[in-house]
Amino acid sequence: MRTILISFLVLGTTLVHAQFSLRPQMGFNTANFRSADRGDYFEERVGFQFGVDAQIGRSFYLQPGIFWESSENEIYQEIDQRENTVSVERIRIPVMLGYKLAGNHTSGWLNARVFTGPNVSFNVSKDLGDDPLFDDDDYRNSTWGWNVGFGLDLAFLFVDAGYQFGLDNVFDGIDGTANNDLFYGNVGLRIGF
Repeated sequence: MRTILISFLVLGTTLVHAQFSLRPQMGFNTANFRSADRGDYFEERVGFQFGVDAQIGRSFYLQPGIFWESSENEIYQEIDQRENTVSVERIRIPVMLGYKLAGNHTSGWLNARVFTGPNVSFNVSKDLGDDPLFDDDDYRNSTWGWNVGFGLDLAFLFVDAGYQFGLDNVFDGIDGTANNDLFYGNVGLRIGF
């Protein structure tokens, strides 16, 4: 994973005459645990996120960013007939590589884009609810993900929609696996330089 991140950063430094835009944004997310096989059922709830990223480049672009995410899941354990809500707040740091399908400049009036890339998320706080189904120590403090998405730019506004595939287990020290997948949508401003 480190090699992929370094490759993205090297690509970004080669864009000497690159166009640059700063993009503050906010939106929603729904987190889902994939491959949970220990008798637990995870139901997603709507969360929110806000942050900023930068687009560096013209047709091909590098897009590093930083986001604050808040997500929530309802967990039901079949064996004990127990149910609980888990809330997690984290900082997500993505590094995307994208391509503009229509319009080749960030200052263009209309652009359609696709993007993909890795991210790392660091838990800032977690609320395991009133009747926790696992201990605080069982929840990993950082996880990796891979994103794919689509975006539209309209003048100085943009809309992005993406999906993050969790690449590693969210839990340590318990039976089974659970990868944190995340669907997200953002709306924001493009401030071009």
